[in-house]
Amino acid sequence: MKKNILFIAIFALVELYSCSSQPGKDKKSEPEKEQAKTNQNSFFISEKQLKDSGMELAKIKTDTFHYEVSAQGYLDVPPSNKAIISSFMPGKAENVHLLSGDFVKKGELLLDISNPKFLLMQQNYLKSKEDLNYLKKEYERQKSLAADSISSQKKLQQSRNAYLNMLANYTTLRQQLMLLHFNIKEIEKGRFSALSPVYAPISGYITRLNITRGSHINPSDVIMEIIDDSHIHLELKVFEKDVLKLQKGQPIEFSIPDMGTEIFHGYVHLIGKKIDPESRTVLVHGHLSGNHPTFITGMYVEAKILTGSFQGLAVPTTAIIKQEENYFILRLVKQDKNGYKFEKVQVIPGLVKGNKTQVKGNRTLKPGQVILGKGAFFLI
Repeated sequence: MKKNILFIAIFALVELYSCSSQPGKDKKSEPEKEQAKTNQNSFFISEKQLKDSGMELAKIKTDTFHYEVSAQGYLDVPPSNKAIISSFMPGKAENVHLLSGDFVKKGELLLDISNPKFLLMQQNYLKSKEDLNYLKKEYERQKSLAADSISSQKKLQQSRNAYLNMLANYTTLRQQLMLLHFNIKEIEKGRFSALSPVYAPISGYITRLNITRGSHINPSDVIMEIIDDSHIHLELKVFEKDVLKLQKGQPIEFSIPDMGTEIFHGYVHLIGKKIDPESRTVLVHGHLSGNHPTFITGMYVEAKILTGSFQGLAVPTTAIIKQEENYFILRLVKQDKNGYKFEKVQVIPGLVKGNKTQVKGNRTLKPGQVILGKGAFFLI
């Protein structure tokens, strides 16, 4: 009996202890869970670790960001700054001393074209000039005789027709010789030449040279091309979905991949009014602004047309870390002699401007707050 009473008493004490100790165990587990959660979102680093690891502090700033329209194209010059050199008459190239890349001035002699027929043209011109003088005097004589009723109207009409026909022949030969750059005054002195000089119509650089000395030249042949690059500009292609965002005067930022990452500037001057049916793009003509190196016509460019702007929070792009599908920055919450304590703050990256990125989606972020601008990826 005594043993039974003792057993019951021990069992009751065990149950009482078990019931009293279970709630205590639950209370202890909650802070442990909270501490684990805090450690996942907080990071501490000493001053020495910050310097030795190459980490850098930065501040959240307010910056201007731009809405952009991407475009591709090339550098070109206006049609008035290009010249295709050809000949009105066939012949053989003579006195070719220039090379592709040479600079020539307007009116400079480029080459001569020789053709024996040039001599015959000059001879015919000189003969037509003499015949014209004779027929003119005869026509004036017949007018005088007809006025006195000495000569018939028929002879007057014949004289007039002969004069006008010779005048047309003379004028045609004269214009042909002038187009071939022959000196009319020298021809009228009897000094003929079988060489037709070709002069530069504009100042610029020779970009194409298709002949050498002795080459046969036909009127349809392109002898050379000259380009004046003093007014080089942008010819860009913009997709039709973005065309309505464009306006004259909008800034353009562009780079030339073959020249590195340097950014050059310009602005929209003209917007095309026709969509290319194959590429579904519109041509945009841009002028350059600011200092830039000497570009070469035809260079490929990648451009961004800035269609609008707004103020936003900016951080160094290196401060943003991606974890799975989310993005974070580390914001400084405490700094003392022991080091720095950061907290992980989720953000949504926005537009990019140089080495800065817009951050949004978190109302606790304010300008001036200190963050870890570099090295956050390795810390996490």
